[in-house]
Amino acid sequence: MNNSLPNHLFKPSERMRDLQFLKEIEQNPKVSQRELSNKFGIALGVTNACIKRMARRGVIRLKGFPPRRIAYYLTPKGFTEKSKLMLHFLSYNIQHYAEMKKSISKRLLEMQNRGVKRVAFYGVSDEMEVAYVTLQGLKVKLVGILDDSETLQGKQLFGYRVQKPEILTSLRPEVVLVTSLADGEKIFEELKKRIDVKKIHIERL
Repeated sequence: MNNSLPNHLFKPSERMRDLQFLKEIEQNPKVSQRELSNKFGIALGVTNACIKRMARRGVIRLKGFPPRRIAYYLTPKGFTEKSKLMLHFLSYNIQHYAEMKKSISKRLLEMQNRGVKRVAFYGVSDEMEVAYVTLQGLKVKLVGILDDSETLQGKQLFGYRVQKPEILTSLRPEVVLVTSLADGEKIFEELKKRIDVKKIHIERL
């Protein structure tokens, strides 16, 4: 059984980078390429290539700014491009949510059909929120939400207090569902070391 959501749902795109850059440049023309790289978690070389590509397309123009700085400005074409990209991603996000909900629904329904009654979510994320919404109406009970992050532990989500991983077995779940795609593989492997997999099954979205 495939234990992961389709990769295309979470693959970063060039168009998304363009939109992020255009919005940032509009707000701060003097932003440096290194600042853009750090803010969006993109390699400096990739940022440089994106800036050059957008300049060649006439979406942005470069202007010298002393000392040894360059300012970036959106051209009229750039403002039009930004508006088109924003409309594109509004439509994309709606479709993205629908596909993710469909995929997660299938996973939770499979659990219900196997007779699973109690499940714990491990990993606070956007995917976890979709999983919670999807769980409503099914005959599977959410017994708790857990996360490794100390900053999240103790916070209330959907009426549940985010708990430390150490209390997992006390919740008596039949299945612990790893609901963080970003760290899913790492969490999955760590859980296999912590708990008796004969008593509590570990599954991923």
